[in-house]
Order: sequence, then C-alpha cells, then structure tokens
Amino acid sequence: MGLTSALVERVDAVFADMDISQHPGAALLVVDHDEIVYSKCYGLADLETRRPITADSSFYLASVSKQFTAMAIMLLAEQGKLNFEDRLLAYFPLFPSWGAEITLRHMLHHTSGLLNYGLFIEPRDMIGVTNEDVLERAMDLAGLEFPVGSQCAYCNTGYVLLATIVAIVSGQSFADFLKASVFDPLGMKHTLVYDASRPALHKLAQGYLEEKGRFERWDYPLLTAGDGGLFSTLDDLFLWDQALNTERLVPKAALERAFTSGTTNDGTPFGYGFGWYTNVFPGWRHVAHGGSLGAYNNFIIRFLDIQRTIIVLTNLGPIEPVYRPPGLRGPGPRARQVAEILFTG
Repeated sequence: MGLTSALVERVDAVFADMDISQHPGAALLVVDHDEIVYSKCYGLADLETRRPITADSSFYLASVSKQFTAMAIMLLAEQGKLNFEDRLLAYFPLFPSWGAEITLRHMLHHTSGLLNYGLFIEPRDMIGVTNEDVLERAMDLAGLEFPVGSQCAYCNTGYVLLATIVAIVSGQSFADFLKASVFDPLGMKHTLVYDASRPALHKLAQGYLEEKGRFERWDYPLLTAGDGGLFSTLDDLFLWDQALNTERLVPKAALERAFTSGTTNDGTPFGYGFGWYTNVFPGWRHVAHGGSLGAYNNFIIRFLDIQRTIIVLTNLGPIEPVYRPPGLRGPGPRARQVAEILFTG
C-alpha cells in the first residue's frame, strides 16, 4: 500500500497545527500488515534545545499501558501460573471481605466495582504514589461502587492490582517481568516501566502543557504501574503491533479473548476486552485504546481483519477526552481521520 503525494498531503494536514516552529508535536505510524506505509514526526521533543521528535523518541503511554498489563496476565495464564477466575483475595488475603467476589477477569474488564484510585488519593498526594500505596489505600475503603460484574466502569485501581499480582506470581517486579517476557523477546529496546527504581528514559519527548498560548514543561509525577507507567517509542510499538498479528507471545485464541468484549452478569456486552476497547469502525472490526495524562496523549487503533494499525503519540496537553468526536486536538480523532483518509477513500 503505497501512498500517493496527494494522500501524504492530506495526512500531514491532520497534524499541520503541530508541524510549526517551536511547538510540541506528534509521532504518527501507519502499518499495513507487516509494512510501515507511513511514518512521520511533527514538532519538537524539547523546545529548549529544539530537538525534534523522532521515531525513537520516548513518550509516556498512560493507559495504552493497559494492553501490556493484560498481556502479562495472559502470559502467566498460558503458563498455568494463574487463572482468570482467581479471586482477588487469593493474592491479597488481608483485603476486606467486600472484595471477595472480584476475579482477575473482573479487573481486566473493569467490572470489579473497585473505586478508581484517583478518587481516593488526593491530587496533592499523587506525586511519587506507588502500587503499594494504591493497594493500602484501597483496603481502607468502605466497599465497592457497585456489585461485582453488574456494570463496566473504567478503573485504574484494578490494573494496578493486576500488575502487583504479576509481580507476586512471577517472583519478579512488574517491570522486570515485562522486560524479560515481552520487551526483550520482541526487541523493544527503549520500552520500560517507570517505577520506584526511576530508570533512565531514552530520548524523552518532554511533555508540555499549553496555557494561554505558552508552553509549560510537565514532568510525569507517578510511580504506579499497570494502569499506566510505560514509556515507549514509535519504533518499539511497531514491533509490539507486529507481535499481535502472530502467536509469538500467546496463542491466537488468547489474543481473540483480549480483543472480544466482556459481558456483565446479565450477558450485556460493554465494549471492552483485556486492555482494549472493542468497537466497529466503518465496517471493520477493530480494537483501540487511548492514553492521556497531563501532557502525554496517545491513541492506537488496530483493524483486526485487514491487519492495519494507526498509532499517534503526542507530548502536548491538555486536550479534549480522546474519545470525544469531532475535535482534532486529541490523538483519537486524529488517528480516526487518518484512517478515513487512507482506508475509506
């Protein structure tokens, strides 16, 4: 799938507001099967040094990280070391009894009823907060938001606990498990989990917040992982995307489970699998996920049947929510517009 100059011009126009002097920007990747059909970076990774964004610039992935957490759970399930129906209390026996019915599947699907930790940890206390802090604070809560499995409500707490369970079961830190089981095998040399060890970041795309026409530096403040915590590059995410078209990590049946919507207790599907939203984009089955925190705002959409992928990473905030249509500031609307240009004529 080669792009004509006319198509390239239309795609570049989607990012024209970022492709200007002294402006944070974006990294775009378009994949067709195993071929990169278009990759371009717009704007700057660092305004002070005028260093441009490149395909090996590191971006904070925010909630795009959840698909890696889900993969870690699936890998351990394939190894027979855990089961999706395992109960939360099997791993945290001191957890209050109101969490007794929560399974790993519920947390993967956001149907656990757990309260999102952004609602019980004050913003002023978020700097340096760890997975252990989230677990400790969650155990102090009075109960669930809703009965387990009765509805789907996006919950970062569940994914933090899933990452903690990966560490318990594997005997490694969550960061070390992903490095040994996913990043290194796939050759993702510049992808890592940013945790309390505060690892060095490769060619960081510095985050910026736009305020009244000025750009203020924004530094990632958290030490949690599972719900977020990953930094990666466009180059590395291409390798990740390629692996998801194969059985290099888990069998096809496991991947289909991740890409299929779960259901509530009454059998109603809610459009979320294991770390992926599951929807239909103009006639094509697809999975997608956004990730937004502070200055970092990203989106990945994978068209499953035609094996095409679009990835957008940005280092500029704040933005509209990534799933709100029509604005162009968010990476979700930009990725969808690129898909419309390239895939629907």
